Amino acid sequence: MELQLPVVFNDRYQLIKKIGEGGLAEVYQAQDMALGRLVAVKVLRPQYTRDPNFLVNFHREAQSAARLSDPHIVAVYDFGQDKNRPYIVMEWVAGSDLRSILDTQGALPVDQVVDYGIQISGAVGTAHRAGLVHGDLKPGNILITAANKVKVTDFGLAKALGESAMDAGEVVWGTPAYFAPEQAAGDRVLPATDVYAIGIILYEMLTGRVPFVGVDDQDVARKQLYEAHIPVDQINPRISEPLARIVDAAMAKNINERFLSGDHLREALILYQQGGLNTPAMSAPISSVMGLPVPKVAQAAPPPPPPPPRHYIPAAQAARRKKGGFDGLMFALGIIAILAIMGLIPLFVAVYAAYFREPAADNPTSGLPTLAPGQIRMPYIVGLEENAARSALQNMGLELVVEGEEPHPELAAFTIVRQSIEAGQPVTPGSSVGVVLSQGPPLIEVPNVVGLRYEEAQPRLEGLDLVVQRYEDWSAETPGNVINQDPPAASLVANRTLVTLVVSSGSRVPVGANLGGQIMLNAYEIPRIQYKPGEAVSVTFFWQAVTAPTANYNLFIHLTTPQGGIVSQIDTQPQGGVRPTGNWGVGDLIVDPYQLPIPPTTAPGDYQIRIGFYNAETKARLPIFEPGRGQPDNLGALILRTIQVVP
Repeated sequence: MELQLPVVFNDRYQLIKKIGEGGLAEVYQAQDMALGRLVAVKVLRPQYTRDPNFLVNFHREAQSAARLSDPHIVAVYDFGQDKNRPYIVMEWVAGSDLRSILDTQGALPVDQVVDYGIQISGAVGTAHRAGLVHGDLKPGNILITAANKVKVTDFGLAKALGESAMDAGEVVWGTPAYFAPEQAAGDRVLPATDVYAIGIILYEMLTGRVPFVGVDDQDVARKQLYEAHIPVDQINPRISEPLARIVDAAMAKNINERFLSGDHLREALILYQQGGLNTPAMSAPISSVMGLPVPKVAQAAPPPPPPPPRHYIPAAQAARRKKGGFDGLMFALGIIAILAIMGLIPLFVAVYAAYFREPAADNPTSGLPTLAPGQIRMPYIVGLEENAARSALQNMGLELVVEGEEPHPELAAFTIVRQSIEAGQPVTPGSSVGVVLSQGPPLIEVPNVVGLRYEEAQPRLEGLDLVVQRYEDWSAETPGNVINQDPPAASLVANRTLVTLVVSSGSRVPVGANLGGQIMLNAYEIPRIQYKPGEAVSVTFFWQAVTAPTANYNLFIHLTTPQGGIVSQIDTQPQGGVRPTGNWGVGDLIVDPYQLPIPPTTAPGDYQIRIGFYNAETKARLPIFEPGRGQPDNLGALILRTIQVVP
């Protein structure tokens, strides 16, 4: 059902205009009336809330996404439900999405593609390290600011939907043009699933088209499963071979032959960007070429990889082979391509480079045990996400077995806390490695601080390793007292969770709204917010001229329904000024009191106070330059406060 604007969700989020929609949700630009900032509100369509488990999954995934902290991820601020419509409140990003850019420009310059790819991979890598898989990466979920900064959105949204609805056949998790073969087959998704989607996005940015198209989604899914893509350097010969091989490795059909996570793809793109894959001749070890530290401990050599698929061997390279000449660049690139295709580069990164434990520095005589024939060394996997560690161990012929879970103050949920076989110890292929997984930080019970002075509540919460945010609002309580808290008392939360304390400002509420660049509403004062029909609302405004007003403006004060219908109104020159607004001097403070009547026939319910100025001669309203802690409606008025009419 289409939302009829203007509408306010939960007395806080004023939906201004629709800015996008998809099969899953509608997206609105909105104003956070509590914090006075623009936000994006994604409202789910009603058909996706029929499953009673959906809201639980959706809330959990929204919480997981909210914990992601990365400059290239759209921040999630809040989650809620208004009249059975679940919604997510997200960071407002001014700019365009990558889908619109590709539709307008087609293929993008290579340097720009690599830069976008590094930013996208870095954002997705952050999620992978937190144990979260996106599952629906596509150009429409990638926002680009005017400064060419990438912001990836919708983390956790597709997963919540997939867990609740995919089994019932209502919806497919992912977008066929961008999802990986394992998604087409209905298998479990892993971080490497997101890598495949990024590979297709790179492909489209480089060529202006997706690798697979079909008559319908099922046809595209079949091609994702069984058909090989045309390498990008065959479509556009100006694309360098190293970059083409990176795209090939990201789009490998076998999940174990891709980069393990977004971080590993990002490292490969950075190395390409820095010229590390374009060196004419390379005599250094391959680990040095890829920017990886050479392990200082003895290790068994990995088995030789099989040759790459035939379509990965460029024609120019084949011609040089027929001539019998040796090409150092092609030799090195061939090794890199093989390693990338076989997933060994991510394995080096994940196991040997980042997680291999060195011998104790304070014991120079302590060496690692000698390997017997057929044995390999156990890698250090503590800190790895479960699926990444399982894949890495499988590539070494080892099996990962989860033996338990326990809280950990630093490691994210589903990452490995302990391993049964110590790093560096000999182990026989086929052995099982027991691990204990993190449950995330220990949960903290939020205490009840309502009624306390803010100066008492803040240190109490911070002493529990919670982050405190102060917000002032009208209240009949003593100014400075906490009148509300979010999350509420007794909630179980992780450490470093944000706790918002609503503190009484007394009857005077600061606003800071700028009307037309001429008049500032510093604050307003209202003694109470509950009234009976026939009473009048006492409200006093505190105006100040920012610049000398250019005309005489009339003030209108409306009491309206939440939908904007006028119940009562005042239309006059400001009463607190000794002269018309056209004669106000810069810096003049105008104290302006009114009695706004409530008609005796007014039905009980919520009503809004809306104000604004208009030119007494032209009738043109003074535009709202900055709403401050007010909320602009779509008619040029400023919504200040919701009051209640009671029987």
